[in-house]
Amino acid sequence: MIGDILALLAAGVITAYFLIGQSVRKNLSLVAYVFICYLSSSIFLLAYSVILKYPLIGYANSDWLWFFCLALISTILGQTVLNWLIKWLSASTISMSILGEPVGTCTLAFLILGESISYNQIIGSLIILIGICIFLIGQTVKVKDDSSSNSKAI
Repeated sequence: MIGDILALLAAGVITAYFLIGQSVRKNLSLVAYVFICYLSSSIFLLAYSVILKYPLIGYANSDWLWFFCLALISTILGQTVLNWLIKWLSASTISMSILGEPVGTCTLAFLILGESISYNQIIGSLIILIGICIFLIGQTVKVKDDSSSNSKAI
């Protein structure tokens, strides 16, 4: 139950992040925006680690490689792309696309780590992908309806 509550809180926080980002990115460049976001989150995580006395050094070299990969792929490539897109796409579209992350995670774990994918994961992935498609089709229809309404009003 605690994990479910944390997941719900995380969904609320990331949605708020994108709603704020949607308005801020209209007037701020991508580089400035991600610099502020990543610096503030780094300071927060550093303070959190120091307060809870988590070690900041002493990890194996292979761990540092994985830390670097997480920073480069997940943050620099993944999150920065979403921060770039938020200037042109709605926060709801960006938030909905994040639901595809578990599907990508399963796929990468299968391809890179040789993990097996269970039937539940396959079914869940299909439900997620169908849900994303339904949302995106609904958004496309909404945009077409809005543009046809605007052209009739003119």
